[in-house]
Amino acid sequence: MAWAAETHALGGYRCAAMALVAENRADEGARRLESLAVSVNPNEPELRAELLSQAGNAWLIAHEPGQARSAFTSAIATVQSNPQNLPDLLIDRATAYALERDYRHAEEDLSHALDVRPNDALALRLRATARMHQSAFDLAEADAVEATRIEPGNVDNYLVLGHVRESKRTGTPVDEQ
Repeated sequence: MAWAAETHALGGYRCAAMALVAENRADEGARRLESLAVSVNPNEPELRAELLSQAGNAWLIAHEPGQARSAFTSAIATVQSNPQNLPDLLIDRATAYALERDYRHAEEDLSHALDVRPNDALALRLRATARMHQSAFDLAEADAVEATRIEPGNVDNYLVLGHVRESKRTGTPVDEQ
């Protein structure tokens, strides 16, 4: 905070916001990051998107998925013309949708992320979970199997595959919580 007060530098304000997140005041940190993003020069869309992404993740930490989704949506709109930056933002927004139990929109974002970056095991694993919650068990299983093929050492992929197969067996999505 002293750095920000003395220099009025963006880095100082950003550091102060991240410190609030680290101090379990994620909602306050998220608001400050969103404020910073709005104040950034419009000719710096990458920086604006980065700040909005950090704000979205802070909102997720604060258990405010609606606020997170809004921040990620703004970040996506900011970098829409540069598709290489989209997958991470889409994955983050899909996480917010999933926390809101909006699995259809989560699946759409993850599919879009996979269109840009096809071999993303995280996106496949998350899409498998979203599809499982929509009772699309065969599609979910295909995604989980592909995630295990891409990252065979990641135990999370096998956990999701197990959940999907159990859901397929019982006809009811497994609640991972």
